[in-house]
Amino acid sequence: MIFVFVLGNAALAYANTAEWKQGGLLLTTFLLNLICIAIGFYGATRTKKLNLDTIIWVFVYMFFFLAPVVQLNYGPVFPNTMPIRAEDVWMANIVVCLWNFTFLLFRSKRQQDRQSGGDVPSGAPSNGLERIHDRIRTAYFLLAFVIFAFTVALFKLDYFMGLADYSRVVSNKSAVLLFSISCQGIVFANWIFTFDRRRRNKTAYNTFKLYIATIVMVHQLSPFNTTRFYIGFCLILIVYLFYYMKLKPSHFIWIIFTGLLFVFPFLNMFRYGISGYETPSLYHLMFDQLTELHFDAFANLAATMKYCAMHGYSYGYQMLGVLLFFVPREIWSGKPISSGEAIGDFVSGQYTLNFNNLSNPLPSEFFTNFGWTGVVIGAVLLALFVNKLEAGVSKNRYTHGLIAGYLFILLRGDLMNAFAYCFGTYVVMVLVPYGCSRLLNGKRNESKERRLSHDRRIEVRS
Repeated sequence: MIFVFVLGNAALAYANTAEWKQGGLLLTTFLLNLICIAIGFYGATRTKKLNLDTIIWVFVYMFFFLAPVVQLNYGPVFPNTMPIRAEDVWMANIVVCLWNFTFLLFRSKRQQDRQSGGDVPSGAPSNGLERIHDRIRTAYFLLAFVIFAFTVALFKLDYFMGLADYSRVVSNKSAVLLFSISCQGIVFANWIFTFDRRRRNKTAYNTFKLYIATIVMVHQLSPFNTTRFYIGFCLILIVYLFYYMKLKPSHFIWIIFTGLLFVFPFLNMFRYGISGYETPSLYHLMFDQLTELHFDAFANLAATMKYCAMHGYSYGYQMLGVLLFFVPREIWSGKPISSGEAIGDFVSGQYTLNFNNLSNPLPSEFFTNFGWTGVVIGAVLLALFVNKLEAGVSKNRYTHGLIAGYLFILLRGDLMNAFAYCFGTYVVMVLVPYGCSRLLNGKRNESKERRLSHDRRIEVRS
């Protein structure tokens, strides 16, 4: 299958680069990346357990190979309105190739292979959710229902249909963002906790609670009011938590491809409600989206290189804004804007784009900060992070699944917004329930110890 995949994509790259003046150089750089992608897919599928490589290499293929190859033969400009020039394309390909090669080099030294004999240990059927206290589950259930009731009372069905959001009642954008992240995280965490309890104990009461949690989640996270990538995060987390013993990596790759080529473009038609809905053709669903801003990662990487050639590198200052995303601009007046906004302003000023809320992929982030050296550093850090995360996946599959779900968003960027969403969701869905559960379990153990000590004193006196 990988051999056929390479041949088919090599033929597509040849067909779409043959008429360019620098077609040979374009084809060579695309083929180098295709070889890295094939090696990545081989590494992802040679093990029996789910691993993060499946997500990483699907992203690289779709956004850094297939999309730019299709865009070469579609028109004279990229989706971000930047003119397509052969030298920009092969230079961006070299950046991607350097990133891919470095990642493969350091990812091949897998700690989990030496420690447990596989990417994801078969282990016990535990997913880490059993550590969450029943009181915390109840609190999340009540909070999710309150959020649902509050939203329905304010907006009726407008929120479900994507015709209203919390900005109607809160004017501050940062407050709206934090409130939205918290509400989405609480609602989805509640469904996860309730579904997990229902799988472990199939009583009528747990089934009823699951019905209520599902209604709340569908209303709050409907395709009309929720981004496709957040819905993708939810689906991937569910798979990693509850079906990791049943799915092979190769099957999961096909699921991701199905989501990107069919489900996501279908959901995008409902982004602004159901008005003006038309039944699309299969071709439109699969390939037209590749020429739109949804797949602008490669174009924005090329634009980033132009931006840095004109303005220089930020030498870590841009990354500092990512790490300190929670500091308000009212306190830090010199806080850098996100790289996506910076590139959006640059492209809008240079070309015809009238939009600055662009994505910016992870290699672009490191290139913006430290140039070619930053690309190597970024790929090494990503490889080491994945190695460490999967080495300890048996200890906390919940965290592993959450990061797997957000990996697409983090890779696509921009990093400041993606990291804020990921960290905020991690706090609401993981840190808070685990931390509170640990406190409650600690108090319960202390109470138990006091009772035992009291009983011992009574026995001694008697």
